[in-house]
Amino acid sequence: MRIAFLDSWIQQVAEGSGTAAAIGGLGYALRKHGHHVARISPPVMWPPNLTLRRLLFNLYVPALLRALPYDLIVGVDIDGVLVAGRVTSPYVCSIKGVIAEELQHERGNVRRLLWLLSRLERINARRAPLVITTSVYCRRSVQHHYGVPEERIRIVPEGIDLAAWPQPERRGDGQTILCVARQYPRKHIADLIRAFAQVRRQFPQARLVIIGDGPEHANLRALAAGLDLNDACQLLGALPNDDDVKAWYYRADLFCLPSVQEGFGIVFLEAMAAGLPIVATTAAAIPEVVPHGEAGLLVPPGDIPALASALSALLADPALRQRYGEFGRAYVDRFDWMLVAERFLTVTRGW
Repeated sequence: MRIAFLDSWIQQVAEGSGTAAAIGGLGYALRKHGHHVARISPPVMWPPNLTLRRLLFNLYVPALLRALPYDLIVGVDIDGVLVAGRVTSPYVCSIKGVIAEELQHERGNVRRLLWLLSRLERINARRAPLVITTSVYCRRSVQHHYGVPEERIRIVPEGIDLAAWPQPERRGDGQTILCVARQYPRKHIADLIRAFAQVRRQFPQARLVIIGDGPEHANLRALAAGLDLNDACQLLGALPNDDDVKAWYYRADLFCLPSVQEGFGIVFLEAMAAGLPIVATTAAAIPEVVPHGEAGLLVPPGDIPALASALSALLADPALRQRYGEFGRAYVDRFDWMLVAERFLTVTRGW
């Protein structure tokens, strides 16, 4: 089968694009299943403004699809909006994170821009015969915001290449907390830094390592400096090499991302694959990915004292960390990309 993914979003995983990681992983697994996969994206990085580049890309998508026939076309979020419901090939709208949900955590021009993009995503979803999304939370959001009937929405979770994540032989020093995220307001990484300042009163040797870049990066640096965390809180920015990021998962002792809006959260799969216990929130799709009290501890979103307490509980208890880590390592097997690809094929063939 010839499958085309339409994707004008950030193409580099190192820049924090979960969509890039997801499409790349699924495409790899589909090829291993014997299918031809084309990832159709803007051929050049022009215009420099990402939103304008995405809109321009969608103007010439119809011509791109006429050049070569496909057995299945997958338009990701806004991409394919001009061909949805108008092509003879089977068409699917794939929604990784519902933009109408994400914009609620932004302000000013960013919020207005996301509102525009959410209107395009809504059109794409409503015109598509089938919508696939990553979680029950996203399915409900697509229904609520875009008015797509439940019977036209199918769930295909994100995945991970477990062959690239060997069994951890040892953990770190017992004191290292890791966070990996694109630094948007909805990730609430400031909550983690404030909670960590409280944790340091009980665990003065603890350190926090934050990997990723984004619009909140400068503010987070200023916050850490204002709390006098100094070298105890390292904001490393975006690491261009995936192996360098992976190495930090194996050096750390626990993983924390207190996000208040996640359509899924591939970083949680990565943390479990590395055998890390997790501290996160009960928001959005996170409880679907991280079983509370089994793979880690989930606290109410925005509750900094509860976040600090959960981090402290895991730092204080190596046996609990090991138990959660071992559970997560076994639990993540169900998200191997080869199994997720089979789910994708079943859903798209059965429509």
